[in-house]
Amino acid sequence: MSALLESVTAALGGVFDPCSLSTGVPLSVIDMGLVTELTVNDVGVVTIGMRPTSAMCTLIAGIMTEVEDTVARVPGVSSVQVSLNNNTLWTEANLPETGRRILESRRQRWRAEVPVRPQEWMAAQTRSPA
Repeated sequence: MSALLESVTAALGGVFDPCSLSTGVPLSVIDMGLVTELTVNDVGVVTIGMRPTSAMCTLIAGIMTEVEDTVARVPGVSSVQVSLNNNTLWTEANLPETGRRILESRRQRWRAEVPVRPQEWMAAQTRSPA
């Protein structure tokens, strides 16, 4: 991996998916698996393909703008082209190993903070109101 590609990847690690932020599990576009393509040529032209989290994702344009602005500030980058890959939508299967570890770590903390017994919600539904 070239030094510039490493720098661009590191910069993308600082661009977070807004929905993950709002749920308290900040995941970058890299950790989320939203980046489908990343190339850097010899003159610093960066091409990035991204997938939306869903067909109804209203934040993808803002995410793409943030990606473009962030990568453009990386020393050695001459231009950035970010495109939307509508052919595939994001699923949890797209999480790379780092994203899976972050998500699982947060899930473990939630379980410790708010313990819920399996199918406890079903018992709550069958109780009579007081």
